[in-house]
Amino acid sequence: MLTTQKAARHASLVESAVQGLEPAASIDHLVRDSWTRCIQHYALDPQSPKKATVVDRPELQARRDQHGLLLSIARMELLGLRQRLGQNDFGIMLTDSDGVILHYVGDPGFATTARRSGLREGAVWSERELGTNGMGTCIVEQRSVVIHQHEHFLAQNTELTCSAAPIFDQQGRVVAALDISGSFSRAQTHTLALVEIAAQNIENRALLESCKRHYLLRFHRQQEFISTPGEGIVAFDDNGMIVGANRSALELLGMPDHRALCGQALESVFDTTLSTQMQLASRRAFRAAPLMARASQTRLWSAIQPPERETRSEPGRREQIEAPPVSTCGPLATMEYGDPQMANNVRIVRRVIDRDIPVLLLGETGTGKGCFAKAIHAASRRADKPFVTVNCAAIPETLIESELFGYKAGAFTGATREGHSGRVVQANGGTLFLDEIGDMPLPLQVRLLSVIEDREVIPLGGSKAIPVDIRIVSATHCDLLQQVRERRFREDLYYRLNGLALRMPALRDRHDARELIHNLIREESRDRGGLFDIEEAAMRRLLQSPWPGNIRQLRNVLRTMIAMCESDCLTVADFDDEWLSGGSAVAAAPAPNDAIELDLEGDDVLGEAEREALRRVLECCRWNVSAAAVQLHVSRKTLYRKMFRHGITRREGVMADAVQGGSESSARDHGRTSASRPRSARPVMAD
Repeated sequence: MLTTQKAARHASLVESAVQGLEPAASIDHLVRDSWTRCIQHYALDPQSPKKATVVDRPELQARRDQHGLLLSIARMELLGLRQRLGQNDFGIMLTDSDGVILHYVGDPGFATTARRSGLREGAVWSERELGTNGMGTCIVEQRSVVIHQHEHFLAQNTELTCSAAPIFDQQGRVVAALDISGSFSRAQTHTLALVEIAAQNIENRALLESCKRHYLLRFHRQQEFISTPGEGIVAFDDNGMIVGANRSALELLGMPDHRALCGQALESVFDTTLSTQMQLASRRAFRAAPLMARASQTRLWSAIQPPERETRSEPGRREQIEAPPVSTCGPLATMEYGDPQMANNVRIVRRVIDRDIPVLLLGETGTGKGCFAKAIHAASRRADKPFVTVNCAAIPETLIESELFGYKAGAFTGATREGHSGRVVQANGGTLFLDEIGDMPLPLQVRLLSVIEDREVIPLGGSKAIPVDIRIVSATHCDLLQQVRERRFREDLYYRLNGLALRMPALRDRHDARELIHNLIREESRDRGGLFDIEEAAMRRLLQSPWPGNIRQLRNVLRTMIAMCESDCLTVADFDDEWLSGGSAVAAAPAPNDAIELDLEGDDVLGEAEREALRRVLECCRWNVSAAAVQLHVSRKTLYRKMFRHGITRREGVMADAVQGGSESSARDHGRTSASRPRSARPVMAD
């Protein structure tokens, strides 16, 4: 907390700098100019505490809508910055040209400082409001700045170090600012470099998107740097008039500003003709060709991108029906219902959906990593090919190698006569999902890396490599970088799997939890018409729960509530707080057959809450196992296995099962399942 004495010393420093006195001669002239504006134009007092002004929700949404394209692009860059910065105390913000924070992502360790400083969405961080600061000053100066601790005008902000860069539109107007703020002890020159690169990426992508109805000339001094962040981009219309450019274009062409370039004829800037560029644009291939800048006589390489034309109907030709936006259809659309981070995950994946880029899904247990992996597969061109899951934590270490890579007949004692193809080969042509990759043994990581690199696998006991074509998606709840540092995970494999890392938000952090609950209710009540509703009190109770098991826990609780509900509306009476007790224990009724079988092979995440839920359903069915199995949508064998696993017994008044068909086979299955268990643990039940 800033003391009054420190605030007074800071105010004295500001006054000395503004007056040009010797003690403050070391203050940078940019900071001195800003301090002078704060006193003379904004009438701010460096000692007086000042809360950040926060715009109301409708105004914030209106500002976001105004910058919709820029915001959607920037969100991806902000997440990328967050991953590069790692576990540091920082916040990353995008503001509009008025200094209003439109989007914020930050490290949890910085949350307290951010709240105290007023770094939040909707807060106004213009220079006029909060004095010299990264966001506000870079907008005024229209250049990148680092405002380090005491360089802030207000004494209350001197614990912050801010690195900010302006974002320009295609005509050179400042439309936004990108800022990283943190409690850094030193000025962050490397952080400023990251911010500048990210701002340049946002500018370039926004220009390419907003000017896609124009011709786009993309160029650089070196051919291989076309389509990289440092490329120059010039947009021109059908008449050859330049309508927009990025800052790299100004630098490569030696132009002082956008005004010197925009509005010029293409032929007056480059040693080419409009007809030549039109002809090059008509080619389907995006090929580089030599080009000369007239003013500087700089030799360049360029590629021309033709405009996207709207489809027009012609006589005798069937009119094309415009497909719905990709964001609103397809398997990936079911992954988000309005949460910004999930929407951004979906948006990123759509850009690489059919490219050979490995995807690494990060997040807590139960956040839907497996479902997201399936959605990626279903939305890709590989959708009609196999989707094969390997749970690296569930398969015993002694078996995972043969399970993953397969084996030849007689490769080891106990091997089948036919051998085993292995999960990698089974996924050929499709997607291999490596769940809980952080639990893969180190020796197998070497083999997996070889398979990924060479795209071929040699089964155990075999000598001939089998070529495979697979898309790799992996998932983990572990901190893989920490495991790399501890030498428990190979660094080369980590970077090979981490082609694109996406973090799945915890359920408690999702903004679309209400919509998610409604969708899960529709899914789980589909066999009863899918018309279940939920009263507001029950919804509020669900939204207030911490959900340590995330979406998996929520789905299981809803499944149980629906199974036990006697009407078509879920109420608070259908919810039991005991389902959420016991820390990480997940309240649940059994899943459909596939999910239950998988759960039995993995960790017991349902615990006592599941046992209680099963017992209640059995009591409702008067311990008729067949009736309970029908109500829970599982087979009798699966229900028996669940009962045996949880030690559920009925010691008196056992009702005979009305349905005798298949009971002998069920009993045989049950006997085989329980053969290795102590006889005293067997449930005493009749069926």
